[in-house]
Amino acid sequence: MTLHFIIVQPLILNIMKKLFYLIVLLAFVSCQTGNKNKPAEKISTESVQVVESTINIGGMHCDMCVASIEKGVKELDGIVSVSVSLNDSTAVVSYEPSKIELAKIETAIEARGYKIKSGM
Repeated sequence: MTLHFIIVQPLILNIMKKLFYLIVLLAFVSCQTGNKNKPAEKISTESVQVVESTINIGGMHCDMCVASIEKGVKELDGIVSVSVSLNDSTAVVSYEPSKIELAKIETAIEARGYKIKSGM
């Protein structure tokens, strides 16, 4: 029995040691794969002009109307933020005029079934 213990114990320890090294190596490699293929973020030195406009909207009746308008406007390229108020029947839209015109924002609202009221 001691002969068996003398021969098997070093083999088991050797296997456990190699297994430990393998686990450590895999952990190290898997942690490093998250850093690959990430492009370096470029910091823009240009200032972006943002315009805020208030649009008067007709035909809103509920919170779903508000959500529909916000969703439709947010989908447009160049929109920074949009906040629609059911109480005032308005949408306050911040956008980049270099990417989108106010008329296209109004068209997107009209496409959802609402009317653009002239300034009040």
